[in-house]
Amino acid sequence: MNSTPLLRDDYQAIVRQAHDNLAALTSAPTPALGVRTNVIESWNRSLDRLRDPAGVRIQVAYEADQLAEVRRRHPFHSIMGLLRSHLIEPAKEAGLLVALGDEQGRLLWVEGERAVRSRAETMGFLPGTDWSEDVMGTSAPGLALRTGSAVQISQAEHFSADVHSWSCSAVPVTHPLTGKVLGIIDVTGGDDAVSSIVLPLLNSTAQAAGAGLSKLYMPDSAGMTSAAGRTDTYLSVTGPTPELTAPDGKRLALSKRHAEILLLLHRNPSGITGSGLVDQLWPLGGSEVTVRAEITRLRRTIEHLGDIHIDARPYRLQGHFGSDVERVHQALGRGDVETALGLYRGRVLADTDAPGVREVSSELEALMRESLLQNGTWQQLWRYAALPDSRDDVEVLMAVLRLAPPEAPERNAAVVRLEALGR
Repeated sequence: MNSTPLLRDDYQAIVRQAHDNLAALTSAPTPALGVRTNVIESWNRSLDRLRDPAGVRIQVAYEADQLAEVRRRHPFHSIMGLLRSHLIEPAKEAGLLVALGDEQGRLLWVEGERAVRSRAETMGFLPGTDWSEDVMGTSAPGLALRTGSAVQISQAEHFSADVHSWSCSAVPVTHPLTGKVLGIIDVTGGDDAVSSIVLPLLNSTAQAAGAGLSKLYMPDSAGMTSAAGRTDTYLSVTGPTPELTAPDGKRLALSKRHAEILLLLHRNPSGITGSGLVDQLWPLGGSEVTVRAEITRLRRTIEHLGDIHIDARPYRLQGHFGSDVERVHQALGRGDVETALGLYRGRVLADTDAPGVREVSSELEALMRESLLQNGTWQQLWRYAALPDSRDDVEVLMAVLRLAPPEAPERNAAVVRLEALGR
């Protein structure tokens, strides 16, 4: 553990003495007595509202039956994979707790080892409780929200005497477009929770969270870029119009048959024989002669697009190539529903009768829908319900009704649509 001034014995002795005197005072001590200024200011506000530091009581903002729905509506829900890898898992291994709260200081998640969480619950530090300064007095989550900046609070600096065996660090997370605070990330535990490495870790996590959340509010124009930063030739087959986008940004409309062939070759990187393409392109009929003719025409169409080309025996797509189908699968595989929804424009080649393409389409549609029903926010579900193929999906509309707040206009629109469906 790296030592910090907050943990020096002489400083803690000063703070403990000053805190012992709080109950007898009408205001907090002056900064001249040695307690940090931001703590003194918070103590004063806490005294004005709460009066007795020994009489602070936890307030439950969300009961267990409400908490799951509140979590699903919060932006943190969409980036939990990122938060776990950046902070929650490393903190858990170090014996620390990570708490994620909303913009009002109400804790939505408290993650860590079971034994540590059980000890923290005795002071009321658990999901659903309110840790704003107005309710709990001085603490890192409350003060970080109050000041809009990263904060560390150690031991007796807490206003509530029940919290003096704990230390905590917290940082607010802001909306990537408006800059408004939308939540709080906190690390709580023993002295390690205010070590010198914690605030840099929290700040980097908050920055990563902001970058992740930006995908919630900005159109996904980077879908054509590979994980290596390379721009690929990119096939779009979800939604109404199939097209190819070249690395230079040039767009090319595709015939349905050419889009089907490219998709099948892309989804089968080891190649497909001529007879295999016949089986995957036609429910009945078709021939290898027809396949060869289509491949010849397709080669002429794509010959100036990036570095892609089609080999023969078996037919194999070569070069740097990506697709919205691939990107949606990748996003859902890592639990990133928002990015997947941004890429998914509807059923894959909706009017296709090619058996291989219909299989690809059914698989993607089922995965997208189930991921949203299991993990999507009500806003994401409503956006999915706006797609032409999903407008009459009763289960999705019912999920919007269940999750959306009463004042949301989308909820009323879902009611109207369900009534029109006779439900």
